[in-house]
Amino acid sequence: MSLRRLLADEGGSIAIPMAVALPVIAAAAMLVVDGGRLFNLQTSVQTSADALALAGAAELDGKPDAIQRSNAAIAALVRNDPRFGAAGGRIGAQGVRYLTGLPTSDATAIGSAYQTTDPARAALVEVTTQPVGFGSVFAKAAGAVGLPTAVSAKAVAGFDSVACNVTPLFMCNPFEGSSTTLFTAARDPSFKRRLIAMKAKGSQYGAGNYGYLQPAYGTGGSAVKESLAVDRPKGCYRQSGVELQTGNISSTAEALNVRFDLYSGNFSGSRGDPSYRPAQNVRKGFTGPSCNPSVAYDPTQSPTASANLGKPLGLPRDTCFLDGRTCTYGGSAVAGRIGDGDWDFETYWTRTYGGGFPNGWSNTNRPSRYDVYRYELDNDLQLRLTAGASAKESGAPACYTGGPSTLSDDPDRRTFVGAIIDCAAAAAAGQLTGSSGGVIPVTAYGRFFLTEPMDKNDGTIWAEMVELVEPGTASARGIIRDSVELYR
Repeated sequence: MSLRRLLADEGGSIAIPMAVALPVIAAAAMLVVDGGRLFNLQTSVQTSADALALAGAAELDGKPDAIQRSNAAIAALVRNDPRFGAAGGRIGAQGVRYLTGLPTSDATAIGSAYQTTDPARAALVEVTTQPVGFGSVFAKAAGAVGLPTAVSAKAVAGFDSVACNVTPLFMCNPFEGSSTTLFTAARDPSFKRRLIAMKAKGSQYGAGNYGYLQPAYGTGGSAVKESLAVDRPKGCYRQSGVELQTGNISSTAEALNVRFDLYSGNFSGSRGDPSYRPAQNVRKGFTGPSCNPSVAYDPTQSPTASANLGKPLGLPRDTCFLDGRTCTYGGSAVAGRIGDGDWDFETYWTRTYGGGFPNGWSNTNRPSRYDVYRYELDNDLQLRLTAGASAKESGAPACYTGGPSTLSDDPDRRTFVGAIIDCAAAAAAGQLTGSSGGVIPVTAYGRFFLTEPMDKNDGTIWAEMVELVEPGTASARGIIRDSVELYR
């Protein structure tokens, strides 16, 4: 072949460009594969971080062992296998921090000021996963440096409860700062029979605060009174924070006392409305016309005092609340508000039913007043007239006109759900003074039993604690709704 023909021959002309381009194409292909593998690994690791944070956050209910349970949940969670990681094993947590809150901007780093080791204040958990090695195909082939060699992820999740059908009342936690927790004490029968002056006459928890919450629905005193009277208060509260309603609201007795078949003032026209129905058992030591009775005995004196002889009784108060005495149970935030649990069951039962104490109850083996109330209902004793008093009283509603078929224990109108807060911590933060205290965390929600009507001149709400309304329990149905969510 001549030189001219050789130079004019175009056969195989693509070989040289291809020889130059092939390494570039192969490198690009390896980068695409590496990018997909890295993306899948990052997704797998982030999914694990999210799952670990959510598992830990679900335990942050403010109880003393919340952080302990959260750590256990994070450690025990079935963890994802890393896909396309350089080594085997599973993705677990390398670092865990508990937080009281978050900066307002997601772009702001979470500083140490937000960290806490207090289970009562731990609202969120931040989980950082263990690094998972990444083996780059391109880096190995090309000897490249500076490419990712490991992948880690971080997630922040929080827990909150929403409480509905809550009456806008609160009390201070009597066990704040003590070795006994509220959650332990609430299961003790001796505590359950201690009488509580939940909103005491003329007594303030802090300047302007008498024991009311801002209503979950509506505003001001009228909304508070409506929530005290109605069977299912509107709106819901977040456990992460409630706000206090200042002022000693007038006419709250008119609202609360519809539960005792007493209709007056703005609620005098509500006696036929099932939403304002009374309890099925309204025995309270009152006598007189069915729709205008008055208290027959002096609840501030002993049931055996001469002024109370021969008179029908309501459920008596604890001994330390009688005859001008002082109750001393609990810390400074509740001093004088919680009784000694010693109430005269025997005189109440004898005066009302003529003797024959049930269930082995006596003044040395006292039940709670709520136990007695439920026993009366379960055995239809509220239908009986007082046996051992000159004036007679029935415990059946007489003023309500809505009809017997609408009287119901769903819910029990002698009980209500209220908030329990750590008042010492709130006071230290300036949250119990006036109306500018802001949001106060709720330690727990409790179900309380009204032991007697509210005296409009006295203004005290007398109650026993029946139980704590804890998430996941039967008592929480229709009340507590848990929420666990990712924040970062």
